Amino acid sequence: MSDETIYAAFGRIVAARRRKLELTQAELAARVGVSRASIANIESGRQNVLLHHVYSLASALEFSKVADLLPTPHRSEPQEDLAVILSDDTVTAREKAQITDLIVSALARRGSTRTGS
Repeated sequence: MSDETIYAAFGRIVAARRRKLELTQAELAARVGVSRASIANIESGRQNVLLHHVYSLASALEFSKVADLLPTPHRSEPQEDLAVILSDDTVTAREKAQITDLIVSALARRGSTRTGS
């Protein structure tokens, strides 16, 4: 995962959890001890987050573990237990690999949106 991808995914997790808890950005900012603009920038992936702020955010967002706030690393290799069976014999091995990569990527994204559930 690139730095930009990590911060964007982290920001999506923060924003989703904040909305679930029905907090405004200003309310979350007050809990964490940062400005509302910082929360907006974190949620949009534009701001790097210091480690102590990660812990403060996890607490303010009522996560039981700090790890629940962190994005799941993207696996570049297809999962071994994922078997794609296609009924169309015209699909090439390369196309099958691309389809498998798309499915793995979608499942990884789905898993990261479930964080904190």
